[in-house]
Amino acid sequence: MKPIHRAIHHAVVFFMLLQLSAVPVRAEVLEQSLLANYPAGSISSAELAKMALTEVDVVRDEIERRFTQSRTDCMNKFFMSRCIADAKEIRRAALYNIRKVEVEANAFLRKDRVVERERRIAERQNRAVRPLDGPSIPISGAARESTNPKSEPAVSEPSQPEKP
Repeated sequence: MKPIHRAIHHAVVFFMLLQLSAVPVRAEVLEQSLLANYPAGSISSAELAKMALTEVDVVRDEIERRFTQSRTDCMNKFFMSRCIADAKEIRRAALYNIRKVEVEANAFLRKDRVVERERRIAERQNRAVRPLDGPSIPISGAARESTNPKSEPAVSEPSQPEKP
């Protein structure tokens, strides 16, 4: 199976897991799934990078939702500040892990844009440097039919004299 097809298959399974699940999916499962689908150096196309960024957004939303819930739960505890600090640390570690995938995907898309821009610039320069074989605007009438355009007079003599 090609890497892009494998990634698409993983993405479909990933989103189905999110959408069809009756039990809320734990953020750790999503995070591990994301890291398993996109190991370091695995993003090799713009489509794959865009899919990875979409999945990163989904996982980040779930991590934030989990953090908000944990913070709310901490409000009822006696050692509230310690509980919130622990929740923040869990959130920071999870975001750190998914950030690796996000950075790699963004770097690939940035490189892809640079390559495309350089290709367009080179194409534009080739068009500007390329000599023209003939006139760019077609000439019509007597000038086109004559072999030597300088042999014809530039200004014709008036047929009637000017009236004073």
